[in-house]
Amino acid sequence: MELHRTAGEYRLSGIWLGIDTTSSTGGVALLDNGKLLSEFVLPVTGLHSEKILPAIERILKQSGIDGRDLSGIGVSLGPGSYTGLRIGLSTVLGLSAGWEVPVKGVSTLRVLAASLAGGSVFACIRARKAEVFAGAFSSPNPLSDEIIPQSLYSAEALERIVSDRVFAAVGSGRSEVSCEGLVWANPLLDTPGSSFVAVCASSLADKYGFDSTIEPLYLREFNQRIVP
Repeated sequence: MELHRTAGEYRLSGIWLGIDTTSSTGGVALLDNGKLLSEFVLPVTGLHSEKILPAIERILKQSGIDGRDLSGIGVSLGPGSYTGLRIGLSTVLGLSAGWEVPVKGVSTLRVLAASLAGGSVFACIRARKAEVFAGAFSSPNPLSDEIIPQSLYSAEALERIVSDRVFAAVGSGRSEVSCEGLVWANPLLDTPGSSFVAVCASSLADKYGFDSTIEPLYLREFNQRIVP
């Protein structure tokens, strides 16, 4: 069963910058009409706040593109690292204001699911011991319906929910979830790819428009709004 697909398989329009800071690594990517121009995975060492802007400057310079020429900026909203989320969203809002480029946020679970191929897909992110942030969708398409709502689940509850279904699955929560119906992708896909942030954001913006406000998707009881 082939579980991996590339961002280039999606047909998108315009030049998009994708940013993810929800994991311990994170990354930035640049796509032109669905073609990946450049992608940079942030080093594990150091803070996202120290790495994200130099990485963005680097991929724009490599591609010969000015930030003001972007069609949009996509950002991963979470769930994920609290500090990483705040850094990523603050950075995107600053760039959006400076370049006068619109923004679209996307769930990190959607980003993970978009890297899979065909059929129903399941994505999860490790939260605490025996808990995961998870959701399932009818297909990898960013516009597909939710089959299992995105939320925080105990491993036990999630195993009951999945039960007799079959999903292509991905994510760092695989160590907490044991379900026969989950066909796991290569662990290298467990970290959300910034190129798929751009893919999902572009698709969602085309369907629903850009965001006037963005807020972290913690999938916990606390949520704080960030207004551009």
